[in-house]
Amino acid sequence: MAIKGSLKEASLTDVLQLLAMGAKTGCLSVTDRSSFGYVYFADGRIIYASLLNRRDRLGDILVREEAVTREQLEQAIEEQSVARDGRRLGEILRDNGFLDQETLRLFVQHQIEEAVYHLFTWSQGSFYFEPGQRPDEEPILVKVDPESLLLEGARRVDEWSQIEKKIPTQDLIFALDTDRASTLSALDLVEEQERILPYLDGKHTVWEIVDDTALGEFDVGKALYGLISAGLVRRVGKRRRDRRRVEDRARVGEHRNLGVAFYKTAMLDEAEREFRRVLELDEKAADAVFYLGLIALRRGETLVAEKHFRDALERGGVKAAVYNNMALVAEQLGRTDEALALLEEGLEKTSGHPKLHLAKAFVLLKLGDPANANTTLREYEASVGDDLPALYYAARALSEALLGDVDSAAKIVSEGVERHPTSAPLVNNAGVIFERHGDIDQAAQLYERAFEEESALPQASKNIGDLLYRQGAYDEAAKAYERVVLTHPDLGDDVYAKLGNVYYKRRARDKAIEMWVRALELNPANEVVRTNLELVRGAAGEQ
Repeated sequence: MAIKGSLKEASLTDVLQLLAMGAKTGCLSVTDRSSFGYVYFADGRIIYASLLNRRDRLGDILVREEAVTREQLEQAIEEQSVARDGRRLGEILRDNGFLDQETLRLFVQHQIEEAVYHLFTWSQGSFYFEPGQRPDEEPILVKVDPESLLLEGARRVDEWSQIEKKIPTQDLIFALDTDRASTLSALDLVEEQERILPYLDGKHTVWEIVDDTALGEFDVGKALYGLISAGLVRRVGKRRRDRRRVEDRARVGEHRNLGVAFYKTAMLDEAEREFRRVLELDEKAADAVFYLGLIALRRGETLVAEKHFRDALERGGVKAAVYNNMALVAEQLGRTDEALALLEEGLEKTSGHPKLHLAKAFVLLKLGDPANANTTLREYEASVGDDLPALYYAARALSEALLGDVDSAAKIVSEGVERHPTSAPLVNNAGVIFERHGDIDQAAQLYERAFEEESALPQASKNIGDLLYRQGAYDEAAKAYERVVLTHPDLGDDVYAKLGNVYYKRRARDKAIEMWVRALELNPANEVVRTNLELVRGAAGEQ
């Protein structure tokens, strides 16, 4: 279930604690006027964070800490600009042998922590949490406990409130006080102060110092605050960034980032506008066309989405996400065999991307081929290791059940529920497996648990109703079915057919007829319901 609100009513600290305690998975987007930030969660832990329209300083930080050389960084940047394969700078440095995996993980974690600390300083704006979202094409390198960031975040917020009194904007320019510069050698300056001294020349703005030193806003602000307080530095001017001189490439990035931000917060019209601006500046931008496809898909414009995805592929957007969504469109259009072919092509073109293995398994299950689905799922497991999502457990348990090994299915789905206790669809599927296994009480508990976790999941309530209906507990079953039709009136004819039967048993004839009529509207081929209607109406002399 989505969570949204104002930062004036609930602080980011409160929101992070709520998501951590609830072991939530999804994307928290935060806005502060024109600024955007994202924090991705997996089972209550932070796996990625980013601030939009903010320079990615990972490369500069790696050079500063002597993890890579400037030449290695420039080589990786050049490769990234030419390749267009979606790899991030850190991945390229690692793949080229300039950086080992553990060092990359440590620096990525540092970058994520810095992004979250910066978000703590936002006191106005809004937040929106969309469950189930994971970072696009972003390798999961770290899992950070939000609780470990709260204390440091609170300390920084307190210090930042003091820093802003002397440095209210990063457009300010500072210079060393020439009369007191001679005393610097006698002072015990911290490393960050030593690093910013050459830039306190009456020419560099604060934001230029941040960019050129690869230090974060907080570190620069704290170092500068100390020098100002000691009377060693004075303000000499102010200069805004000249937006008119920003290169087209930077403008493309700005519009792209805004488009992604709007898309993540379901502001589809605004997102479409930004991605069309990207295409005006760079007609080869495959990712912009891809997002236009996603927007069309969310609007229910399936054929338009298909056109955009194919266009993205032709422009060089050979990414797993493109093939995955093209296959999804083919499925929605009833072309399941084509969906399978697209996923197999994508696996070949992307060197066996794990996401496509998982999607292929679901298509194979839909085609009635659980044996090959099981093989595909094992290939997926081998490629991702222990970080298995809830969807994997759902598909693997279903394939085992369809192959007749219900014991194995129950074991797999139990492990999945233990790892992903808040995944309502998985918990619901576990109920189905246990019901088939003959453990009715366990199945009922799982169905109720799934409904409590996500009341918007209609299948859980329907499964509760079906279980009670088969046991002859018709009144309790009716309550479960009524919950379903209240929130999802078009779920299917079976719910209305059984509700009609229950009402008829209660002698509520008119209500029974109403339910059966609705069932026929959803499925005119339901002959059992048609017969019931004819018999009841015939007995009353109705036509």
